[in-house]
Amino acid sequence: MSMRTRLLVLLLALLPLSSFAAEVKIANGEWSPYLSANLKKNGFVSDLVSQAFAREGMTVKYTFLPWKRGFEDTKAAKLDASIVWSKTAEREADFLYSDPVLDLQTVFFYSASKGFDWSDAASLKGKKLGGVTGYSYGFEDEEKTGAVNIQRISSAEANYTKLVDGRIDAVLEDLDVGLEMVQKMGLSDKVKHHDKAVVTRPYYLIVSKQAANGQAIIDAFNKGLKALREDGTFDSILAASRAGEYQ
Repeated sequence: MSMRTRLLVLLLALLPLSSFAAEVKIANGEWSPYLSANLKKNGFVSDLVSQAFAREGMTVKYTFLPWKRGFEDTKAAKLDASIVWSKTAEREADFLYSDPVLDLQTVFFYSASKGFDWSDAASLKGKKLGGVTGYSYGFEDEEKTGAVNIQRISSAEANYTKLVDGRIDAVLEDLDVGLEMVQKMGLSDKVKHHDKAVVTRPYYLIVSKQAANGQAIIDAFNKGLKALREDGTFDSILAASRAGEYQ
């Protein structure tokens, strides 16, 4: 390699990411109301990610794939990034993580006419709770001993029908998923949610450690996301989603 070529490679390495990678190719998946090819701007989390990169002069191209394929294609650096994922030790071995894109809360939804309160697992004794088969709600140990009674079914929508019929006392659900479901079912005046979160989990944009510009992508995204939070855009996007504006 000539000295001139070496200097050129060095200069390219020092350039900001936006100078030579104006488009970021991101694996996306179906998880309404956060992400969906059928929602405006692909859902509010997709919009957040797009706007964060836009603050750094970069555009986003989403490819909607089954979750496993999107994960594996990103891991192999066939795509630049994937949204959104929780953090595990196993994943950290292969991926770089952004700052948290969003903290997702699991809460109790309850009948407005009956009310509902809770403080800890012990306070749920005797309550009939609705959940979905296969989901983790943070009460696994209490379920095994029978201290917490979660009646699990395959249909999240059916849980809200059971709730308004008085067959269960509360439904465990991700806050924004539940708000969307209640709105779609026309139950906004009949079903409310408790302010106390059962569990809060941060979700992230991930980039393969095999990606040549992986850290630069993460740095650019984090910078743009920080700007969205500081100027109020982040809160405005979240409020718009909860008002149904991405449907």
